[in-house]
Amino acid sequence: MKNYLNVSAMLLLILLVQCKKAEMALPEQDVDLLVIAKINELRHSGCNCGTSYMPPVPNLSQNKQLQEAAQLHAQDMAQRNYFDHLSPEGGTPEERALNAGYKGDFRAENLAKGYLQADQVIAAWKNSVSHCKAMMDAKSKEAGVGNTPNYWVVTFGSSL
Repeated sequence: MKNYLNVSAMLLLILLVQCKKAEMALPEQDVDLLVIAKINELRHSGCNCGTSYMPPVPNLSQNKQLQEAAQLHAQDMAQRNYFDHLSPEGGTPEERALNAGYKGDFRAENLAKGYLQADQVIAAWKNSVSHCKAMMDAKSKEAGVGNTPNYWVVTFGSSL
């Protein structure tokens, strides 16, 4: 019996060691925090957005209303199979933030499609001048992230 328990424990240990954290699916809220943390790493160090150097800026905080606006837009794009800052009816990112109850100033919205991991999305946004500048905007103080398996949205705002 003792050998059986040792073998079982060893098999369990082997299985745990073989599982890589990066391959494990994260709960939605953890993905949201991960994306904001990765953007904050970039904001902390500063970076080049195209030919413009963007100096370090303060971290973003997570905002629930911006997150709701971003998540609803990601879900809407996935359900209705479109990819745009404007909804098919013409709804804007700023309107989505207001409809979610956001009281601050809307600053920007970044979209991505087809990426599986947060690192890939951040790299793509960093390589796009306009998206990079949106992430590095010192006037943005908070953000919300929405994602589905194929769509990513980050909405930036500034508290009043």
